[in-house]
Amino acid sequence: MASITAINHIAFAVKDLPAALDNAINVLGGEMMMEFESLEDKYQGACVRFGVSIMSFISSDDPDSFISKYVERHGNGIQHIGLEIDDIEEFVTELEAKGVKLDKTEMEDDHYQEALVGPKTGNGVVLQLTGWKAGPFDATHEGCERLCQKYSQNPKLNLLAGNQLRKE
Repeated sequence: MASITAINHIAFAVKDLPAALDNAINVLGGEMMMEFESLEDKYQGACVRFGVSIMSFISSDDPDSFISKYVERHGNGIQHIGLEIDDIEEFVTELEAKGVKLDKTEMEDDHYQEALVGPKTGNGVVLQLTGWKAGPFDATHEGCERLCQKYSQNPKLNLLAGNQLRKE
């Protein structure tokens, strides 16, 4: 039986990304891992490391994007939680057998399989299931490199230069 092995990250939808990042880094003491944008879904974001944990912040200036609509309805807050799954293919199959609907758009990726579970099953928040074959995108330098590689290889995503986590 496949299972959730860890919470990978918590993602906050925010109206003002620079202000959220300033707070996360300069007030709370986080360290920038990377900045990115989704060309398809029209949002920008960043991952910030806090010790062994990751918070991501996502925002959009496009009023038609799902992030803008989320912030308009709910204000700043948790939009999704990323979960690491030990066998994502089996876990997705098990959820579907239980009647759970999933967005499996990213399951076709050979190295970075992901699926999304809606807020009804996630107790009010979207769950991002991850089963990366190359290893997790965690708060380590190697995890950050895997995340940067994914964003560099996916034509729907764009890694923004200059803010990747420095090797310790």
